[in-house]
Amino acid sequence: MNSFLDTLRQLGPARLLMMSAIVLGLLVFFVFISLRVSSPDMKLLYADLSVTDSGAVAAKLEELQIPYDMSSDGSRISVPGDDVGRARMLLAEEGLPNGGSMGYEIFDKQSAFGTTNLVQNINQVRALEGELARTISEMDNVRSARVHIVLPERELFRRENREASASVFINIPAGIVLARTQIASIQSLVASSVSNLKASSVSVIDSNGNLLAKGGNEDTDLVTLEAEDRRRSFEANLVSKIEEQVSRVVGPGKVTAIVTADINYDQISMNEESYNPEGQVLRSSQVTEESSTEREAPGDEVSVENNLPGQNSGLLLGEEPSAQSNKTEEVTNYEISKTVKNVVRQVGEIKKLSVSVLVDGSYTTDEEGKKTYAPRPQEELDAITSLVKSAVGIDEDRGDTIQVSNLQFAEIDTAEEIVDDRYLFGFEKSDLIDAAEVITVGVMMILVVLLVLQPMVSRLLATEGGGGSPSGGARRVEPDMIAAMPSNPALAAPSGGGGSMSEPAFAKQAEESLVDIQGVEGKVKASTLKKVEEIVDNYPTETVSVIRSWMTQES
Repeated sequence: MNSFLDTLRQLGPARLLMMSAIVLGLLVFFVFISLRVSSPDMKLLYADLSVTDSGAVAAKLEELQIPYDMSSDGSRISVPGDDVGRARMLLAEEGLPNGGSMGYEIFDKQSAFGTTNLVQNINQVRALEGELARTISEMDNVRSARVHIVLPERELFRRENREASASVFINIPAGIVLARTQIASIQSLVASSVSNLKASSVSVIDSNGNLLAKGGNEDTDLVTLEAEDRRRSFEANLVSKIEEQVSRVVGPGKVTAIVTADINYDQISMNEESYNPEGQVLRSSQVTEESSTEREAPGDEVSVENNLPGQNSGLLLGEEPSAQSNKTEEVTNYEISKTVKNVVRQVGEIKKLSVSVLVDGSYTTDEEGKKTYAPRPQEELDAITSLVKSAVGIDEDRGDTIQVSNLQFAEIDTAEEIVDDRYLFGFEKSDLIDAAEVITVGVMMILVVLLVLQPMVSRLLATEGGGGSPSGGARRVEPDMIAAMPSNPALAAPSGGGGSMSEPAFAKQAEESLVDIQGVEGKVKASTLKKVEEIVDNYPTETVSVIRSWMTQES
């Protein structure tokens, strides 16, 4: 025990503090490693869960006695890697996660015996709402959905049947806008799943409170949606042409364009008939000539014979005509030039185009790397205007307008990036933690070898070498003795004093006395110094080699 305490005293406070810190660190490290080894490797089970789903899944995992970890917001649940498959199968049997809604599995938990028709009808509506919500949630850009269906009650002695109605609430990510066709598909899906429900009676609302669809005439809404999509597609096509052509002149990313098209989607059928009075064409001509001659009969007596037809006809030929007339009639028909047009205007006639083009200026970099902005000359802007006019087909008679402006673009700071909490430096945090554990184990083992094992081995070897001199060989030089060697090997005897101490007693007292040596902490015995002197005298060559090695290490 005393030797152990003496060894601790010889180490000094600095070494004792360092060894205590190392031992404490080793204890903490081994406790951490034991906990990590005993705890299972957690893998992701489900992500992006709602609060309702996460609570139901957690309760079921506790019932199944499967350990789990839940994130702070409750949207992610992890289980041991070996239990991921089993947990998913067991949860799927219970219909979890169900998106916060109950589907047809509601009938699996209830007995039809003793259930009223009212409860059955309500459960049927709930199941239908849940199934529709799950289907809508599978669409792109839709996180979750809720469906509310109103089915009118069938009343007795009522001739008119009221139509069903429904409303759909969808949760979409921030910055996402659903397309019109996607909204119409949601309406059609709900309407096709419920009897006596029209798509015009389905309202769609997003999580931002925007009314995406409020119903109306189905045919009219469909035509309007198609017309709107065509207009947007046409405008996007023109914008792409403008930016592609102008960017070759000013550089990529230095031009933006906006096109607004006024398109007439009315389908018009028109019949037009026009006449040209200047162009006359002879169609037919007819000439009719008539002549008549009248003669008076002589004054004979009136008798029956004279009045018989043909009896006196020859008598009038020699008489002078008393009256004579001639009539000529000519009829000429002309055709006037006529044009008949049947005009059908197709849907999508462009009524007006408005084009706006914004171009960035040019930049020059000086020797210090500082960029200087310079606006573009007017001649270059005029050339860009001509290019855009030709690219999109500007018609000034139609009222089209175009504006090309040169302004400095704002610099966008792209340094800030969206960082995923699950990743760090491009690697998953779990992988980095595993790598850090391995590196820490290696570092701690190296520290243990260098700071604990190596000094202990050195002391053991030094002790074994100084215990005696083997026969037939030179004795091993003790490093501790040589380290305690003074700068002046000769010890001066105590001077002065009228002591009457005998020489043997004086020598023994000198050997057991403590002597201060410069550069050595504490005090050493004179007997130790005497032994060092003997070693140096007997083994001068080895002593010089050891001292040189010490000097090399210190340098």
